Amino acid sequence: MKAQEIQGTWNLVESSGIPVAKDYTQQKPITATHFIWVKADPKGNIISGASGTYTLKNGVYTETILYTLSGMVPFKGKKATYKVSFDNTRLKLDGVLELDSDNKIQNVEV
Repeated sequence: MKAQEIQGTWNLVESSGIPVAKDYTQQKPITATHFIWVKADPKGNIISGASGTYTLKNGVYTETILYTLSGMVPFKGKKATYKVSFDNTRLKLDGVLELDSDNKIQNVEV
């Protein structure tokens, strides 16, 4: 898998089986070296988000969170590691966000 395959702006439709709330938008633009994700309320106000760098090797996508909005500060400096797959036009990231060696959050983004 090449980085060009995941580059673009992805609209989140569900996270760990939970659909994005009606009238809310979550997007994850991915460039050649960086990602950002934002969540916007129905009025278009960004209410949550984070960004940073990533690597992609052998189908494993690893984010390093470098920047956050105030509600995401506990995640700054943390890594999320996902297996990457595609279902037609949908990108699926399945993995964990590691807060520390004992605290990992399982997550699946579609």
